[in-house]
Amino acid sequence: MENGKQFCPYCGAELIIRENEGRERLYCEEEDRYLYENPTPAATAVVTDEAGRILLVLRNREPGKHQWALPGGFVETGESPAEAARRELGEETGLQASGPALIDVIYQESVFYRTSLLIIGYRFERYEGIIRSADDADDACFFEIDSLPPLAFESHRSLIETYLKTRG
Repeated sequence: MENGKQFCPYCGAELIIRENEGRERLYCEEEDRYLYENPTPAATAVVTDEAGRILLVLRNREPGKHQWALPGGFVETGESPAEAARRELGEETGLQASGPALIDVIYQESVFYRTSLLIIGYRFERYEGIIRSADDADDACFFEIDSLPPLAFESHRSLIETYLKTRG
């Protein structure tokens, strides 16, 4: 089990590995506490225009720098995944959206972040505003379904495919 954590985040004692519930887990003897390693949640937004085109952003940071992706990012403390998807959409494209509906939740190992991720995809029924790329997006525009560029993340391709299969 290699995770890089050596010390308890609660008391600073050195951690050991101990079997629990059939798995090797980090354990703090001082606190008599197992430390559960959980996936990090991220949320994405699938937004389409009146012509049915899908909104993508051109990323300006790793992972996926200089590649197209759905608007999205990490869920922060104090917000729901749907709120995170809406916030990230606003930060990256300037659009304000409403009417989120869950598309899917995808588990993915991330070499870049050295952890596992839960990618939570939402479609948004309505949006308003004028597209302007900002934050970690160099560009934002709508693409025809049959002309999507290569995407930075396989999870985003999967979310789009699921959305296309389930849209009325």
